[in-house]
Amino acid sequence: MTKVDLSIISVSYNTKQIMLDCLESIVKHTKGLKYEIIAVDNGSKDGSLEMLCDFSKKHPELILVDAKENIGFGRGNNLGAKKARGEFLLFLNSDTLLFDNALKSAVEYVRKHPRIGAYSCRLLNADRSFQPSGGHFPTLLNLFAWQFFIDDLPIIGSVISSFHPKQSAYDQNQAMDWVTGAFLIVPKKLFDRVGGFDENIFMYTEEMELCYRFSRVGYRTVYQNTPAIIHLGGASNGSVFAIVSEVKYMIYFWKKHRSGWQLPLVKFAFLTGSLLRLLIFGIIKGDEKARRAYIQCLRHII
Repeated sequence: MTKVDLSIISVSYNTKQIMLDCLESIVKHTKGLKYEIIAVDNGSKDGSLEMLCDFSKKHPELILVDAKENIGFGRGNNLGAKKARGEFLLFLNSDTLLFDNALKSAVEYVRKHPRIGAYSCRLLNADRSFQPSGGHFPTLLNLFAWQFFIDDLPIIGSVISSFHPKQSAYDQNQAMDWVTGAFLIVPKKLFDRVGGFDENIFMYTEEMELCYRFSRVGYRTVYQNTPAIIHLGGASNGSVFAIVSEVKYMIYFWKKHRSGWQLPLVKFAFLTGSLLRLLIFGIIKGDEKARRAYIQCLRHII
């Protein structure tokens, strides 16, 4: 059997054209690397499955997995990983575009550093402006700082290891606690060892939770500001879903990994933070999406 360096796993859900653009960018801009592409379709209704079938006829490196329904990001990627033959797995969002042979550079770096559990590169918006990626594991301190806007203050905020760091934090290569799942390389043996993504998390925070488990078994997470890829962002889900899911699954993370006495404080922080955002953004500024998002957050927390 031919050795495969990298298994590229991408979950598709009603992103037909975006997914096609992503696949074409992989084929066009990946050289000097033995790879396979595993596309998992989560029950798309926009012709994505048919497009993937056609693409696989022209590009036999594509393996198509039909999940038949929307099983979420983590479960979809786990399903793809079961088919993977690569030494490394790349979890790649369908709304990304590659250039400058980014994958070869990334795999070479990870291979040289065997204690890396998770790796991500610089993410760019469509206009090539910078996009943050990853951050620090949640603690009571940085949770309260985030929910009460303390980490936005120029002096106090700079000394707190924020869950969502400021843009300047990504200007250099560095170890981080977690990186985004839009572009995430992990060793397959390690991924299998820890049991893959937590399938109780439908979408959002799953990459952070995975990186946390990597850290518990002695592996680190690394961010590099080169190479870079384009991440269009939010193609399948709106901001309301993202905001509500982040709160929901952050609470789940605390239940799973932190001491029980912290949970009432976590819920208080999210409850108060959601009320503040509902007042500021949803009512005073009249943002309808924010209003709906934080009302849903409150319902979930209560």
